[in-house]
Amino acid sequence: MKIGFAQEIITPPVGVDLAGYFNERLNLGMYDDLYVKSIVFEVNGKRCGIVVFDLLGYNQGLRDGVRNRSAEEFGQDFSDGLIITATHTHTGPRIPKYETEAENPLVKDIVDAAMRSLRRSVANLQDGVLEATSVYNNPYAFVRRYFMKNGTIVTNPGWRNPDIDRPETEFDRTIEILGVRQHGRLAALICNIANHGDTIGGNFVSADWYGRMTQAIQYELKESIPVLILDDASGDINHFDFRQDIKQTGYEEAVRIGRGYARIVLDALKDLKPLEADSVKVSNGIVTIPHRKLTEEELAEANHILATVPDIKKDGDFESQDLANKVPAALRYFAQRALDCHNKSVPSHSCRMTNVQIGKDLMFSTLPGESFNGITRAIRAKSPCKHTFVVELSQDVSGYVPMKECFARGGYEVQPGIDTVAPEAADVIIEKAIELF
Repeated sequence: MKIGFAQEIITPPVGVDLAGYFNERLNLGMYDDLYVKSIVFEVNGKRCGIVVFDLLGYNQGLRDGVRNRSAEEFGQDFSDGLIITATHTHTGPRIPKYETEAENPLVKDIVDAAMRSLRRSVANLQDGVLEATSVYNNPYAFVRRYFMKNGTIVTNPGWRNPDIDRPETEFDRTIEILGVRQHGRLAALICNIANHGDTIGGNFVSADWYGRMTQAIQYELKESIPVLILDDASGDINHFDFRQDIKQTGYEEAVRIGRGYARIVLDALKDLKPLEADSVKVSNGIVTIPHRKLTEEELAEANHILATVPDIKKDGDFESQDLANKVPAALRYFAQRALDCHNKSVPSHSCRMTNVQIGKDLMFSTLPGESFNGITRAIRAKSPCKHTFVVELSQDVSGYVPMKECFARGGYEVQPGIDTVAPEAADVIIEKAIELF
């Protein structure tokens, strides 16, 4: 096996709108740089790879730019085996949904950086060994959807809320760790962790806990080795522990969580075991994801809210918990989204899903959108590989993908909008992932 890797800075200039909340947040500076990181694997002449952006997500123009330009430069087979994903930091630039390289200089700059990173990764290909381990330990993540004592579901119900009964579900706490060893030294790491990248807020750019985790690992190892962090399915997970009544938002929280995850990974490095890497198998498939259809009752409720709730603007960040708190601006916003869902949605959209298997024990399995963690559990239960990295926000653009049973329960993530998924979407995605095995 040959392995090469590289990274490039993609920190946006001041004045750029930051993604992750509903309100505008113009960039005033940065806490730390954003990166695009890439790794390329080559076995017996066959190449595949991963590109991960420190972004909330990406649009079709950015994805197509990387996919098309990598095919032109390195061949269609390489592009077909390339996983494109994002960390999901909520303090990176907003990428307009449909704008291409030709239409948006920011999109072009990011695609250019990705291609420089890929070019250097290919140039850096040299003999290497893959080593892997996993730990079932994720103390910084919590299911954010709670059953209340009245039987309803609320997302982010508030600190020490006395009406909380229990979390909606459990989640897969597995942290997968893949090490690259070259010339007898640990040269790069890939980690797969389920958690949201939304600890900071405000108007300063940051890679969130992903960046702080990388820095902490590099500091202890005394080498600036690349650390690629792939987001496991986290659509119903974040870092808020609602049992506590403490400040859990701010840059200090990103530092605390990042250092905590770094400690878990560093302690597990002694358990890394070599993997057989004598083959690469890439499986691509197209999944058709059905879109939400509203009932007459849901439409009537949305119209009632817009007719009766006062139009009061909200100061500061506009977040998901505002819906649970019945903030008028949030109620009106989601009511209008419901009407848009009814009036503007198309029946479905198609997403590409990719499985990359290296040897017999390592699998990368991609998911579109912000998938609920139940999808990860279903995929790992059927995976033929000992180490299965489940990578959300990959290959195609999609929104939240809740489990089927969640739609009737309510909560922020199942609110309708233009082209939001139907209740059966999670089952369709799980079926396709298992088919690709």
